[in-house]
Amino acid sequence: MRKVLFITLSNIGDVILTLPVLSGLKYSFPTARIDVVVGPRPSEIFKKDPRVGTVYVYDKQDPLKERLYFLRKLRSEKYDLAVDMKTSLVPLLIGAKKRSSLVARRSNGGRHKSAVHLDKLRELGLAHSPEPSIYIDDSDREKIEALLKKHGIGKPHLIAGISPSTRGTLKQWHTDGFIEVIRGLLKDERLRIILIGDGSQVDISGKIMDYIKSGSVIDLTGKIDLNGLFALIERMSVMLTGDSAALHIASDLRIKTVALFGPTSPEEYGPRGKDDIVIRKKLKCSPCKKAACSFNHECMKEIKPAEVLEALKRLLNGYC
Repeated sequence: MRKVLFITLSNIGDVILTLPVLSGLKYSFPTARIDVVVGPRPSEIFKKDPRVGTVYVYDKQDPLKERLYFLRKLRSEKYDLAVDMKTSLVPLLIGAKKRSSLVARRSNGGRHKSAVHLDKLRELGLAHSPEPSIYIDDSDREKIEALLKKHGIGKPHLIAGISPSTRGTLKQWHTDGFIEVIRGLLKDERLRIILIGDGSQVDISGKIMDYIKSGSVIDLTGKIDLNGLFALIERMSVMLTGDSAALHIASDLRIKTVALFGPTSPEEYGPRGKDDIVIRKKLKCSPCKKAACSFNHECMKEIKPAEVLEALKRLLNGYC
């Protein structure tokens, strides 16, 4: 294999879950050039990654004429292999000599999504590497260290990352719960707490900061780019989050995580570390996997701040 195309057209969180496949392709074909087709928002994931050659940004909203030109461009590259994580017709349309299956499985059997993605490698008889799949550039590590130092955070401190927002409102835990948990964490003088999220999630973090008046809590929501976020999460001692991109980043980087789940399945999207803790309520309606709640959002409302705080303390005790 000389030229391989990796196609991962999804949101940031789901693209993170496909990265083990990219790692497997590089592991199987170390000398091949691997190009990537990705949507606009997650494209930053690949911009600094030395495993990747060309990053093609594909916008589904582009006019038909531009999309057809895009396919012709890919066809002219004459790829030896095309692996498409969404099981579209693109590998066939661009004339790849070998390609991943064009037929999606009807059922995933409740397996974790990352394991389902690895089926793409298994179908091709390829192996995968168990190492973290997210690439972090040293320059981003240096920027984050400088940013932490600016906020008075050094090596002796433990960092608790909190991602209080989710892109789906049904997966969102109530803001009052986060406020109560943070107040409990502030009793531990070793801790510094950092709020994270993208630019569309500044409102919830802002509400939390309105109630928390402490120099030990820093709001970096929307203030660092995606590559910087990778480096920041890598520095964390523990993470609190719902079903979000931050969860998948922390899981890939082996950061201890407390994950809050309601309408979605932790078996399919939860953290995978041996120390990670999932908090969910065993209701008949959960996980519903729906976009709208037929009841009163009990799956998230019944999660109590006290049990979340206790789970975080349990993980932090390992740093004594």
